[in-house]
Parts: sequence; structure tokens; C-alpha cells
Amino acid sequence: MPMYEFDCDDCGERFEDLVAAGTETTECRLCGSAETHRVLSVPGAPWKLVKTVGAARQQEVRNAKLHAETKRQFKETRQKAREAKKGSAKPGGS
Repeated sequence: MPMYEFDCDDCGERFEDLVAAGTETTECRLCGSAETHRVLSVPGAPWKLVKTVGAARQQEVRNAKLHAETKRQFKETRQKAREAKKGSAKPGGS
């Protein structure tokens, strides 16, 4: 039994219902009206976008390495900027 999405013509409620394949109408859960119609739902994500536990773990390791490298580069650049600022702020040197 597939899950279909329905719109109620009377109250405007949009709801899902587990009904027999090919069902075009069902009773509204909110107002009880039979004036409903099946609507097209957004499809789920393709399976290749859903990662396995192992693939997700590998991605987390890569992300952690990238984060550490980016943080190291930021600190290095900041340190160089501070040293350059100290060098230009010495008395007598313009």
C-alpha cells in the first residue's frame, strides 16, 4: 500500500494517507469531507545521495582534516599579519 498525498477541496488541508494503489480520493482527516483529490508529491532523494555509515565516517574524517588545515592556515596568516604590524609600528621607522 503506497502513501499518497491529498488536498481537501473544502477546508484546504493537505495530508498523507496510506491507501490502496490507484486511489484518487479519500476522506479528509480534518473536516471529514469526501471532496479530496490526490496530488503529486516531491520524490525522495536519490539513493546515491544517501551515504552508508562507512562512507559518512570517511567524509567526516576528510572534513576534520580540511577543518584542521584551514585553521592552521588562518593562524599562520594571522601571525604573519601581526608580525608585519609590529614591524611597521616601531618608533622611528615609518
